[in-house]
Amino acid sequence: MKQFSIRITNLITLLLGVCVLSGCVTVNMGGENTGKVQTAVIAPTLPALATIQPPQHVLSEERLQNAEYLSPLLQVPFTLVDGAFSGVVDSTELNAVVQPGIAYGDLNNDGIEDAAFVLAENSGGSGVFNSLLAVYSDAGQYTQAQGVIIDDRPVIDSVSIEDGVVKVQALVHAPNDAMVNPTTRMSAEYSLWGSKLVQTRLSSTFAGGGEHAIYIDMPRDGESVSGSLRVTGSMPIAPFENNLSLLISDPLSGQLLHEGFMVQAEDMGAPATFDNTVVLPDVAAGKQILLVLSELSMADGTPMALDAVWLSVK
Repeated sequence: MKQFSIRITNLITLLLGVCVLSGCVTVNMGGENTGKVQTAVIAPTLPALATIQPPQHVLSEERLQNAEYLSPLLQVPFTLVDGAFSGVVDSTELNAVVQPGIAYGDLNNDGIEDAAFVLAENSGGSGVFNSLLAVYSDAGQYTQAQGVIIDDRPVIDSVSIEDGVVKVQALVHAPNDAMVNPTTRMSAEYSLWGSKLVQTRLSSTFAGGGEHAIYIDMPRDGESVSGSLRVTGSMPIAPFENNLSLLISDPLSGQLLHEGFMVQAEDMGAPATFDNTVVLPDVAAGKQILLVLSELSMADGTPMALDAVWLSVK
């Protein structure tokens, strides 16, 4: 069974750490665009760079392509001019381009249209890292959620926003793929959790193989839970050794529980089901948590399939 791998494991590990600590950056939608970037220290919470009053100044392609962002690749601010940037930031070369296909929709249920798009970045080597960026309305201004790297030189088929969820369809690289020919079909979903873009679903189809996916039937999004809960669902293909990874977290503050999660299947690679009781970590009443089941690659530990539900502790 081929294993899904994105060839940027160390970079992803670094960005996950930064994503928890850095939160978000406010998008500079106003003023003159000079194309120059001043060196800046990224604080845990960045100050507002500019204020735009939605919905009077709604997001448009022109505004999105002429704004200041935090680079997902280098974690430094830079300014796009007509959808592109080329220059030196903190002594590092950076080239960035907005990819075609900006998606619009309400990500945080405030009645104001937000946006999501893919940004391609190169820092001087052969890699061209594509990341998902979201810009959302918050307290009278637009803010950029921390970018999420998709892959080095993927083929992006589509980006859309449906029912408050960003959906990405793409071809990404398996371990033995040539960089010019990604062969793994990826379908992913991302939701805005506070100021953070969080992956809540992932399925992968490898060349010549079936779909790796996880479907959680119980609990449902938004359920109130306490003490313990029953987690049921299914998979079209059982994971290696019938074992998944269970993670319960507050995406803004960090991990609360991480352990193995067994599924049942008649044979290796056959369909699987699960019906397990999970004891919740000690969490204060009223807190919202995210429960994630992941099938991890045996090659490098990156997710091949993922499903998540958000829960309210009572």
